[in-house]
Amino acid sequence: MGYYGIRDDAPTGEDRAAAGHAGEATGPAGRDAGGNPATGQPVAWVGLFATKAAGRALAEQLRRWLAGRGVTAVELSGPPASGPAQGGMKGGAGPGVLGPGGPGDLPGGPGIVVSLGGDGTLLRAARVVPPGIPLLGVNLGRVGFLAEMGPEEVWEALPQVLAGRFVLDERRLLEGTAGRDAWWAVNDLAVRSGGTARLLRLRIRVDGQLAAEVAGDGVVVATATGSTAYALAAGGPAVPPDLECLVVVPLSSFSLAVRPFLVAPSRRVAVELLEGEAFVTADGQEARPLPSGGVLEAGLGGRTLRLVRRRPWPFYDVLRAKLFTTPGGGGRR
Repeated sequence: MGYYGIRDDAPTGEDRAAAGHAGEATGPAGRDAGGNPATGQPVAWVGLFATKAAGRALAEQLRRWLAGRGVTAVELSGPPASGPAQGGMKGGAGPGVLGPGGPGDLPGGPGIVVSLGGDGTLLRAARVVPPGIPLLGVNLGRVGFLAEMGPEEVWEALPQVLAGRFVLDERRLLEGTAGRDAWWAVNDLAVRSGGTARLLRLRIRVDGQLAAEVAGDGVVVATATGSTAYALAAGGPAVPPDLECLVVVPLSSFSLAVRPFLVAPSRRVAVELLEGEAFVTADGQEARPLPSGGVLEAGLGGRTLRLVRRRPWPFYDVLRAKLFTTPGGGGRR
């Protein structure tokens, strides 16, 4: 994970500690570590992505607000979400593949896309937005780890964002293959039991070394970003995104000896289906069957998701506020 961009106030020591490691561009013409144009220049256009009624209503308000400021608004919303798509990303296809009936070419110049919904909406937006274009998540859902900004905050934050005063939080994507199929994911790739609740038998290897054999409902291979999603619900640890590791979490393992474990970012995880009927799912958005004897190979790739932040992301503050106890105790409120 890396942070790039400029702010109208210098980052404090607390900001740097929250960021893990940060890089600041020195001006509008700067470039970040990936060679992409750095923030600091004004935003010329804003894409609006929503899948539900509340998000679409807010998108319409934002469209009028942006028009009044001479900023081009681009409608990117697709049809309402109806569950995971059946079919993987073929041939190593990555983020930024605009589907049939999509918005076509985006305007030139620096732009961002605003995702209006929960984390699931942002994950869907990541499958529409071309690579390199930053995503700003406005949380209309329940938790919101990726879409951190509330709807009441967007009106205050957008003028600063449009002026180029924001930081970019970059998250490496998980990439996987199984036979001729290829997937990518922000959060996780999972091998899960199929239509019947029958036991799967799976073998997990890390760089060819046998790590575990699992009998259960499946296995989740998550990024540090995804550690607070499906993997956490399945009993895995919450991992700060700057750790950039993989998290392997067995699902409903029949053996109490098989526990979640971490894998270094340079290594690859292979999950072989020994017995049972299974699917590979990517971020809960796509699913495709994995035949018996099939192997999902997964690891961190070179592509990243770029998230717009008002300041370096305070992981532990967010974790405490959304999942752990509040300072006064009593759990999440």
